[in-house]
Amino acid sequence: MVDTRDQAAAVNAAIRDRLVTAGRVDDTHATTTTAGQRIGVGDRIATRRNDRAVDVANRDTWTVSTVDRHGQLTVTNADAGQRQLQAGYVRRHVELAYATTAHGVQGDTVTAAHVVVGEHTGAASAYVAMTRGRSTNTAHLVADDIDDARDQWVAVFARDRADLGAAHAGEQAARDAANYAQPRPLNQVLDDLHDTWAREAPCLERLDRVEPRRDMLREIVVLRRDQPAELATAEDRYRSARTSNAQATSQLKHAETLIAGETEGYRDRLLAEWDADRDPARQAADLVNRGGGPLGLRLPAVNRAREELARWSVTWQPYLPDMPTTNQHIAHYAARSDNQLRIRAAFENHAHQAAPGAHPERRGLAAAAQTADTELTAAWRDLTDTRHRHESQLGRYGALGHTADPDTRLTRIESDVTATRGELDAVQQHIGRLTTDPAIRALPAGRLANEHDLWRAGYDSQREFERHEVRLAAMRADNDGDRRPGLGLHDRDHHYEHRVDFGHDHGPSIDR
Repeated sequence: MVDTRDQAAAVNAAIRDRLVTAGRVDDTHATTTTAGQRIGVGDRIATRRNDRAVDVANRDTWTVSTVDRHGQLTVTNADAGQRQLQAGYVRRHVELAYATTAHGVQGDTVTAAHVVVGEHTGAASAYVAMTRGRSTNTAHLVADDIDDARDQWVAVFARDRADLGAAHAGEQAARDAANYAQPRPLNQVLDDLHDTWAREAPCLERLDRVEPRRDMLREIVVLRRDQPAELATAEDRYRSARTSNAQATSQLKHAETLIAGETEGYRDRLLAEWDADRDPARQAADLVNRGGGPLGLRLPAVNRAREELARWSVTWQPYLPDMPTTNQHIAHYAARSDNQLRIRAAFENHAHQAAPGAHPERRGLAAAAQTADTELTAAWRDLTDTRHRHESQLGRYGALGHTADPDTRLTRIESDVTATRGELDAVQQHIGRLTTDPAIRALPAGRLANEHDLWRAGYDSQREFERHEVRLAAMRADNDGDRRPGLGLHDRDHHYEHRVDFGHDHGPSIDR
């Protein structure tokens, strides 16, 4: 707790810097208020205006759980649960809540309280601040030594509202001097304030609508500028991979065609040689199977036949795995009819195994084709992912992401924002001058804020009433078949701003 809102802002900033450094607050994805405070996930904040639509009240405290890309906050409170705060409300009516003034915590109770004592601290505020903590209450003073600190502490409780230090006395003197000017009636000043607030509100509402759209268009322009180059790179890679794959596949197919031709020729040669050897082998087998005769006269011929069958068996064993090796079995094998399909398959298999050996380059061509196929698959996946990512990036912006000419539209919206900002600055300068009017400065602390809250309640009620009327008119037009376009948002703002007198008859007000 501190004396002034300026001190609270400074302490809030210092505490938040420590929390960001410690990793307890995320400052990478944060939004910024009109007062210049950055707010990210993990920050403790306070809402500073009642909003029945969102169900938040002035001085409610929350912890930020998410910050979306447009500055909308999701906040939580142990008692109230979760709320969604719109970006416009956040910019204007949210502030950090690590530190506050003693006036802002009247009635609150916390575990431990710390109060910074300064020359504006009076007995009442010190008492409030030093009774907020259940377990501990600590006062912090800047002093030369313990005696100086004790003197300051005694002075605080000797200081009443009429004696709040030199700085306060100077401010009071300035207010007294201003009173020598001829004052305007309070009602007249308040009427001017109401009219000026009524001019300020539509400007803020237009900015709340247009600035997020402008920010999205800025991002869209960057995406639409960068995406074509990234997509072209992915497409070039895919085209190159497809060409390389076609070349590698063609070279492999050519080599395999040659090998297939040689395999077929090799098989046919084996079949021809087998057929040429078959009759002599059968004849030799027939001779062996008939034996040497009763007197053994054919034994020499039988022996020669066995030798021929042995040579025949040795010749074809590499090609026919079931070729026998003993004389009796060889003769039996040679005498029987051939299984042509089995022999052809055996020669085919041998030819397939032997032919690639004559072409060692085939292995390298096959490896190159496999690599080219892998690269083509990766390039296609990268191209597809790039297209999907681009569609997703633009899809987050809805129809705005597919704007035909985002640059022109951005220029138009930025011009609108600049014009509205200029109008708002002029209005807010006038509000600043009105709030320094002697009649306003003579008001008790907090009374002007209450007056603005009353005016705002009337403004919001009237706005909701007019929106309801517009919706009813649209429904009646639909039912009657009348499709005439209604007022646009900007037109309704202008119409509303000049037709309704806000804050004059919506409840009790100052001097009313």
